[in-house]
Amino acid sequence: MAEQANIKKPAVPEEERTPKYLVLKGPDGKSYRLEFNRKIVKQMQINGFELDTNRLYLCASELIAGAFKMHHRWMEWGDIERIWVYQGSKRHELLGYLARMFSKPALDLMGDGEETGDEENPTFEIVW
Repeated sequence: MAEQANIKKPAVPEEERTPKYLVLKGPDGKSYRLEFNRKIVKQMQINGFELDTNRLYLCASELIAGAFKMHHRWMEWGDIERIWVYQGSKRHELLGYLARMFSKPALDLMGDGEETGDEENPTFEIVW
């Protein structure tokens, strides 16, 4: 077991990593923290939001607004949009990060394929 503790995972390139949250500066100089948790993601989906990574720009405004909900739920879309537009040429990159951040709570719940337990000894039993 001690040997396994020293094994490091291969480094993931920054553009493929999922940030925990983003901090955007608005034109007013204030900082805004964008983040998702399971509760926010679930509520967005109950309200009909579907993340379509093939057509990301069709769901962009809902994704952006959802990212503000956790820490800035009082904000209206007009204010959010001004902050978003202020990000300039980085908006495309930020949108990609938001898409990954939105997906992360579900992936955390389901696992990422890198199991840490004993696959031979499952923790469940199937009774037919």
